[in-house]
Amino acid sequence: MMKLNPRELEVLKILHESDRPLTSTEIVNSGAELTQSTVQAVLRKLLATELVEVRGVTHSGNVLSRTFGATDKSKEILTQRFLEELRNFRTIINKVEVLSGMLEMDKDTPGIGKEVDELVKYLNAFKAKLKK
Repeated sequence: MMKLNPRELEVLKILHESDRPLTSTEIVNSGAELTQSTVQAVLRKLLATELVEVRGVTHSGNVLSRTFGATDKSKEILTQRFLEELRNFRTIINKVEVLSGMLEMDKDTPGIGKEVDELVKYLNAFKAKLKK
């Protein structure tokens, strides 16, 4: 599994949460304690590992700036990391506690009903597969 440091995780989180590609300055302004030099170094590494891609070029004042977005590969890596962390605690916290905690945390989020419907559908299909 690819190792990511806290700053790399922060930049990926910012890019995933944005509804549009961001410049390095916008990433700096969105993050806690991120500097321009740090963000540029992180972006170079994330570009090299294909976790981030250049999505375009925009005017930022009198300067042209590249805009960046997270790739599908980065979501896969973040999911793997999350599941690995979860795996470390599975003897303490069971799946029902994890899922109920996640659902309670998002209970006021728009669209949660649709997600619950999708989960029910998935769980029913998973249960049927187990019976085979």
